[in-house]
Amino acid sequence: MGKGNGSLIHISMRWARLGTLALGAFTGSGCFTEIGNPGKEQSVSAMFRIDYADNRIAVPKASAQPGETATPGNANPAPDSLRIQQFYLNVVEVNYTTLDGNQGRIWKLPDSLGKTVDFTGVDTDAVLPPVAVPPADYSILKLEGRIPAHAALDPDTVAFGRFSGRGYIKGIVYYAGNPIRFLCQFPDDYKINLVYTKEILETWRQGDSYKFDFVFYASRWLSGADLTAISPASGEDGPFVLIDQEHNPDLYSALRSSFFKSFNSSKVWKENPAP
Repeated sequence: MGKGNGSLIHISMRWARLGTLALGAFTGSGCFTEIGNPGKEQSVSAMFRIDYADNRIAVPKASAQPGETATPGNANPAPDSLRIQQFYLNVVEVNYTTLDGNQGRIWKLPDSLGKTVDFTGVDTDAVLPPVAVPPADYSILKLEGRIPAHAALDPDTVAFGRFSGRGYIKGIVYYAGNPIRFLCQFPDDYKINLVYTKEILETWRQGDSYKFDFVFYASRWLSGADLTAISPASGEDGPFVLIDQEHNPDLYSALRSSFFKSFNSSKVWKENPAP
């Protein structure tokens, strides 16, 4: 009798361990393969990148904030070139609606602040891992993000070359061959959701897989801004332009408005302020 009970306990513990391992693999890898149908899946990957063209996919952008207007153009000098050296966002979740009305998630990050992604591609750890999900035709895709927290800076104590605060966009813009280094504080908003509709999603489909392409148009964001008219801060390692709510607030306000219009999404939803 004792031997029989020992066998049952051994078998129960073995299945418990297997169940724990399976659950750990499911939640740790982010794989959403349909249980019981391992062959029914499609691969999904995501790229985050900066594009310096002043164009975007020709899909009408609906404003989530009625009353806002685009920043008007002006006769400011156009830069020769622009390079973004640092641009991070935090992704909390990517979810979808299918053509037949079903809803689901592709990535769901356990941390409320999400997973940091690097739009410049320099930080190879700041990416979303490829996953396998049940096959579906997406009609709407929503990336739920968080804007990194940004502390106020004392520009005279900032060494631009070493600066790595993720609450700022860092870059260099060239006017007539002359470089101007700049730091621009992210908008003072907590949540940002990028919504993509079927017209865009169809361009991302490749056979039985999806390759999402999340793009920020840097030249469009900075268009109309004249950094040559701004007195730079001295900085610890040389001059740079600081753009935030305390330094150059008018330019900050204009760039905040154009920031939400410079993604390749169909809509942008935002929430302000942070809780």
